Amino acid sequence: MTTGFPGPGTVLIFAVILVPVYVMIVAWFLGKPRDTKMATLGLGYLVGLTTLLWIGMFLKTVVIDVIFF
Repeated sequence: MTTGFPGPGTVLIFAVILVPVYVMIVAWFLGKPRDTKMATLGLGYLVGLTTLLWIGMFLKTVVIDVIFF
C-alpha cells in the first residue's frame, strides 16, 4: 500500500495552500506586541487539532480498508 505522500499534491498543499498559516504562526512569535505564552498556547491548539484530524482520517482509512478490501 502506498501513501502517495511525496506527490505533487503534497507540494501544493504544504508549499502553497498553507502559506497563510505559516505567516500567521510567524506573526504570533515575531509580531508586536509579543506574548510568547499566548503564541505557544495557540500553536499547541493548532498542532493538537491537526493531529486529531490526521489520526481520525487515518483510522477511518484503516476501517475502510478492513471492510472493503
